[in-house]
Amino acid sequence: MALVHYSDFFWFPDGTLAVNLPAAVFPRNSNVFAPLYADINGTIPLPNPLNTSGAGVLDFYAEEGQYWVHIDSETFLVDAGLSEEQADLSSGLASGGDLSISSATSVEIQAMVGYVVDVTDQTSVAPTIVKVDQPTRVIALDAGSLARSITWWVVDSAGGVIQQAAPPSPEQRRTHIPIGVSLFDTGLMTLVETQTLPVILAQPVNQMADLMDAIGPLSLSGNLVTPNGVNLSFNKSAGTLFSRASNYIAPGPVLTNNPHVSASPGQTLAVFRRILRTSVIPTPPPVNTIDPANYDNGGVLTPVGGGTNSSTIQRVWLFATSITTAQIAVQYGQTVYPSLNTALAAIGAEVFTPAPVAANGALIGYIVVTRTATNLSDPAQASFVKAGKFPTP
Repeated sequence: MALVHYSDFFWFPDGTLAVNLPAAVFPRNSNVFAPLYADINGTIPLPNPLNTSGAGVLDFYAEEGQYWVHIDSETFLVDAGLSEEQADLSSGLASGGDLSISSATSVEIQAMVGYVVDVTDQTSVAPTIVKVDQPTRVIALDAGSLARSITWWVVDSAGGVIQQAAPPSPEQRRTHIPIGVSLFDTGLMTLVETQTLPVILAQPVNQMADLMDAIGPLSLSGNLVTPNGVNLSFNKSAGTLFSRASNYIAPGPVLTNNPHVSASPGQTLAVFRRILRTSVIPTPPPVNTIDPANYDNGGVLTPVGGGTNSSTIQRVWLFATSITTAQIAVQYGQTVYPSLNTALAAIGAEVFTPAPVAANGALIGYIVVTRTATNLSDPAQASFVKAGKFPTP
């Protein structure tokens, strides 16, 4: 069994330390005395009840978990090792700490409260949490900051302000409190700008949702778009799609343990909707052939001009839904190229405006097609390019 170290002071309600008093220790859900040890290897058993020290400290090793401690007429619920809440703790800024320009060569850091949390002990000891509570301070740029353009500002666990050339490292983010960055004009010898860039402790789960939504849905596996045959249709292979909370409730309804990854079934002769960069009312109907003869000219469906080899890049978007006719959309190209090869070379480089609905979908492929195409399996008329996780090849 894995043991962890527990050590803490105990007081009575009147503030008196519980000195040299027997403490009975029980697992939270048991009335049997917990096995206690004097060492992490469990080779030196301790009595239970175990006396507190002359300083009122109860000290032992036990299996990680919650325990009831009974001392005299008082009862305490304690955690040996990291509780779930303690394991979630991070160092960072809780409130305040705004970084601003105070003068040409000094910054102001508004009153702040932050925490530095030490959770690196291998024996799962309860973390050391240092509250950093500081008033508003004006800090002059030091010699290093006066000699460079960019200075990063961090606060240590004692409240000291550090000025440094490099951004806070991953290690430093865990042992210090990042505040922000300043820009100094070394020619004019004056501060130009400051930006507050803390590690924000509030709403950590919503911060993760912010990131997921900013990145958008991603194709994880499969979802290959290939020609269907000697026609203007295509197939879509089975795959998986990452889209925030899309699989939170599976059809049934059933609560899942894989809330962000949805299975996307394959479609032979895929059904999809053709879309422009603008919202279209009524909703485009489901079809199974692309339209190579037209393109999106500023949001207006327009015939592709030029010679027979004039080409466009159409994009295939995939959505996390169980409704077959709503799973795929093909967005018209927005630029006309003189040839298929020219269009292929422009994938990922052209200026392109996604349709509003694309924010909820993952780009899975490009169909580069000539305006006169009738056969998507003919490489002289069309080419299929698999999209990366992001909208570039």
